[in-house]
Amino acid sequence: MGIRTEKKEPLSFLLFDIDYFKAYNDTYDHIQGDECLKEVANIAKSVVFDESAFVARYGGEEFGILLPRANQYEAIKMAEAIRQQVEQRGIIHQASDVFKCVTISVGIMTVVPSENIQLISIFHGADQALYEAKRTGRNRISVYSHHKEADSNV
Repeated sequence: MGIRTEKKEPLSFLLFDIDYFKAYNDTYDHIQGDECLKEVANIAKSVVFDESAFVARYGGEEFGILLPRANQYEAIKMAEAIRQQVEQRGIIHQASDVFKCVTISVGIMTVVPSENIQLISIFHGADQALYEAKRTGRNRISVYSHHKEADSNV
């Protein structure tokens, strides 16, 4: 089943996770890990001010943000704002190989919905971009491209 909208407006999906979160839990314990997850979720919700957006914990340390009517530029801008806010919060993470505070990696996919685009393909595209952000150093954003797997690192 494809995605239908009345207008040909873009739809962006951000998928992000906390870098080296297992090491965080192992170092600081699961109770502190839960507090870290809540803090990161609150940061994401505070940055995403569009009422039509949907922020959710996907599982473990992974979060998804659905942004109706957000083009790729707007999605990158929002992802970068979340990434910066998380880093600037300065939650200590001595076990991270990236930075000595909590950071996130973000994958983005933007589409103009049509009958040919399946919702799961938007998730898979963002997931591929997230994998690319992690593969290329973490604490960064990567954008899914139909031509290349994930071609834009910020």
